[in-house]
Amino acid sequence: MEPRAPIDVSIVIVSYNTREFIGACLRALAGREHGPALEVTVVDNASRDGSVEMIRREYPWVKVVENTENLGYARAVNQGMACGRGRYFLVLNPDVEVIEGAVASLVAFMDRSPEVGLAGARLVYPDGTLQMSCRTFYTLRTVLLRRTPLGKVFPNARAVRDHLMADWDHASEREVDWVLGACMMVRREAYESLGGMDERFFLYLEDVDWCYRMKKHGWKVYYVPSSVMRHHHRRESAKLVPDRQLVAHLFSTFRFLDKWNSAVYAMKRERWVFSLAATVASDLVSINLAFVLAYYLRYAARGVFTKPLYGLGIYSGLIVFVNIVCLVSLVYAGFYKRSRSTTFVRDLVGVSRALLLSALVIMGATYLTRTITYSRAVILVFWPASAVLVTAGRALGRWLHKRLRAGRFDLRRAAIVGEDDDAADLKARLLARHGGEYDFVGYVTPVGRPAGANLKPVLGNAGDIGALVKEHRLHDLYVSDRRLSRSEIGAAVIAARRAGAEVKVVSDVTDILIRGSQLEEIGGVPVVVFPPASLSGVRLATKRASDFCLGLVAIVILLALSPFIVLVQAVSHRQHRRLGRLLRNLALVLGGKLSLVGPGEPVSGERLKPGVIGPWVGLSGLADDEKARLDVYYLQNWSLSYDLETLLEGSRRIGRLFCGAKAGRNDSTAKERR
Repeated sequence: MEPRAPIDVSIVIVSYNTREFIGACLRALAGREHGPALEVTVVDNASRDGSVEMIRREYPWVKVVENTENLGYARAVNQGMACGRGRYFLVLNPDVEVIEGAVASLVAFMDRSPEVGLAGARLVYPDGTLQMSCRTFYTLRTVLLRRTPLGKVFPNARAVRDHLMADWDHASEREVDWVLGACMMVRREAYESLGGMDERFFLYLEDVDWCYRMKKHGWKVYYVPSSVMRHHHRRESAKLVPDRQLVAHLFSTFRFLDKWNSAVYAMKRERWVFSLAATVASDLVSINLAFVLAYYLRYAARGVFTKPLYGLGIYSGLIVFVNIVCLVSLVYAGFYKRSRSTTFVRDLVGVSRALLLSALVIMGATYLTRTITYSRAVILVFWPASAVLVTAGRALGRWLHKRLRAGRFDLRRAAIVGEDDDAADLKARLLARHGGEYDFVGYVTPVGRPAGANLKPVLGNAGDIGALVKEHRLHDLYVSDRRLSRSEIGAAVIAARRAGAEVKVVSDVTDILIRGSQLEEIGGVPVVVFPPASLSGVRLATKRASDFCLGLVAIVILLALSPFIVLVQAVSHRQHRRLGRLLRNLALVLGGKLSLVGPGEPVSGERLKPGVIGPWVGLSGLADDEKARLDVYYLQNWSLSYDLETLLEGSRRIGRLFCGAKAGRNDSTAKERR
């Protein structure tokens, strides 16, 4: 075959320790005398059985993509398809033997059926008996009967027979829900419009998901019995004894349900209710643990105090009061708002402030009791203990949820409304910052405007947003307003919200919004109200005083820790200049030439000096306009608590730079990080 000859079919085979099968598979392909022009790519997922060497030695016409680790079946298939040139792709398992004429039959069917995006052949076992290779989509009943011991109790259940399409003779072409991934011919246009397999599926159900997506995007899935292939099928996932294959199949089942199940989708739409309940429960547990800890610390120090300490049971009424007061304080401080972006440092500062008020109220209440004397030392210890435990509990919850999303579970399905460049740019920005939170389904184009080449896949146009939200299980709809009229934006927002999606309009006006700005109605006219500037008059003097005091404390701490820092840097071969630079900058803070916390560069019209630490510290790769936005946001939203949050977060990042950053990166970002 000529290197650049036209290709009809690009065959992709994924291999993982399959030497006993893949040789027969490739021999069957090599033995063809006529038919469509083929190219064959084998993607090997780090096999250890010598199969790669065998393929290169005995089948030099096969292209081999050799991975250094097992990347999973879906990802490997996508690797093979990415380098294919054919009009069609044929995904084969290595244990499939192509019978003469089978590929030609599939190509002929696809050529005369342009509405079909994916088709599967008739698969038979080595003895020639039929294999049930086309199915209906899974339901909860079929999962229970196919993946649990219930299948042994009800082997001939109607639900299983319907799922396997067992009452049909499999002798005629038929549109089906899905076909086994052992043999799938895919039209290039379908692949380019919706993408390859979902790489979240490491093994199993990636074929079901792909067929489901085909149908969601308007393509049909067909079973073609005139194309016959021999499949040495070993149903490893059907074992009831737990092993790696069964566990992988169960995880993929959970992933499929997480992505497509209607009940799960409805729960995700109201996730804030479950999140709120979990957060309140975590806070209550932390508050009560803190009280018990404070009580036993007081008990351990009972020899220091002259007043007796009553039993913990005496405090039951006070504990109930403590829970109520703390929850009310946290509610009042805004810790249970539906949409709240936070960090450990921000939580620690805010929770400490809210629970300090609670502790003062509780302390005052102890003076009102006449029959029982409560230990006020318990209340004093309770305040910092509760602040730390509540913050730690919330951080643990975020970490667990982050780990869940790292496994690509509980993602928010999102789409973007906009025109070509704007929509594609918005997706890139969102993926760069929040890629671990979203499953971007596709784009919605404005009515009457064609989709650009960069927008794939396109779900439809804005006139059908309500139906698209329900069809594709969307949770979030992003709307870029740069080229859309107000009427178009309004119609999109109304339709999407009615369908149950949360709408987020991305607008340039958000650059000037600050903390405290709010929408009000004045004389029947909606207006955005901005409070006075944060840094002026007395506040500026307060800011200067806090910079001086905190800068002095920072110098003392750094001098005390300097031997340890120098030792760590020496052991890890880091540069030593950073400590001296930081001490010099802190000295400039005391002299009033720098702020401890402030913007990265002088801002026109502002009296505040540049800061040693700011919201930009430790963040490499920021564009100049992004740094400028961070500076403006800081100036517009300044408060002492915001300074403390920024200082703690910046100190954490600087600590990582001292002890963990590579020396090669230090010089390139020194100016940015001061």
